[in-house]
Amino acid sequence: MVPQLSRTLAPRFQAVLASAWISKRAAAKYVQEYVSQIREQSKATARETIAFAPPIQVQVLDVNDSSMYEALDAINGGEDSLFHAKIKQNLVFGVSDGVGGWNESGIDPSVFSRSLTAYSAVAAERSFLLHDSDEADPKDIMRRAFAAMRRDGIPAYGSATELVASLSLASGKLRTAQLGDSTYVVLDTKQKARFVAAEQQHRFNMPYQLTIPPTADQPAKPANTEESAQFFRPRPLEEGSEEAQQARREIDADDFSDLSAVGFDTPVDARETEHTLSHNELVVAATDGVFDNVRVDEVEKLAERFMQAIAKIQQMNELPAKAQGSKDTATSDLFGGLAYSVAAQAVANYIQADLRSPFAERAKLAGYSFTGGKPDDVTVMLAWIKESKPTAEQKLAGMHAKL
Repeated sequence: MVPQLSRTLAPRFQAVLASAWISKRAAAKYVQEYVSQIREQSKATARETIAFAPPIQVQVLDVNDSSMYEALDAINGGEDSLFHAKIKQNLVFGVSDGVGGWNESGIDPSVFSRSLTAYSAVAAERSFLLHDSDEADPKDIMRRAFAAMRRDGIPAYGSATELVASLSLASGKLRTAQLGDSTYVVLDTKQKARFVAAEQQHRFNMPYQLTIPPTADQPAKPANTEESAQFFRPRPLEEGSEEAQQARREIDADDFSDLSAVGFDTPVDARETEHTLSHNELVVAATDGVFDNVRVDEVEKLAERFMQAIAKIQQMNELPAKAQGSKDTATSDLFGGLAYSVAAQAVANYIQADLRSPFAERAKLAGYSFTGGKPDDVTVMLAWIKESKPTAEQKLAGMHAKL
């Protein structure tokens, strides 16, 4: 008698997600202290190398059927924010960058970007997918998140760019929706870029962006000076309730025509792209604080160095269970180190006044004279896709198929 198999099998792939971020304010404080240390050391007889190690925050998660997973909806990244969420066999993640020009109007851009990622995380989790292997739609997630912010009438005014990515662990397909200059790179198994997303700009340094303009009675107030700015999350709704159904109807009815009529960008304008990823490929998604200051070939070199180190660990012979845990920890630490290093490279580059940064090169093409890096908040997310090890259930399914 052939055993009954579950209708739902484990996905073909798993992922490791590493995120790293640092605000411009935190980086500036560190750089000031670092320079002071260098100056003090120059007066000493015995000199030691002082490592450049900005206080970058890092998170590393294994995303598979056997690991605990907890979504993240916002960060204290200055005007940057990020999110990640899981819906059935999809890992959804993204970054957002609040438009700093709103500071001049007394509006804190971080409230908007953090609220946008918080709403995006919930929109991802509320995606309607009939089958576990169905793919989440990143553009629809962006649409529903922004529409929900408008529906709820939250006082989160300003603008932000957003990049939303959905990685199907069932098929390996990566789908993206990009609005603005938060972009991404796909690295192949040799850590060479096989796709580099272009910025979405109206003109130089004016990216596409989602906007909720302040109302006439919204008083101007000083921009937040703390790292922990407030932001807004969607109100919990009981699934299947009349209130939840009404909210969905109102969100789906929002076509943003009032915004587009006066020239604002909307989720309808987001650029959609698809890629089929294979085992050991990487996705590097980041705000412009990274790609304005770090060239793609620099990202490639960092990725090559860390992934080669990871490969050496993984090629070690079978280890006892206790040692295997150490091996997994070392792999996770190295991948987190890659995310950290990309963010640190951005900070190290943007403090160089004579650097021919990517931003400086684009400025020159647009007819502007600019030299050096562009100080900014820095946020990067790395997704590493790997083939899952067959579960006992999958092995049994394969045996059944041969009978």
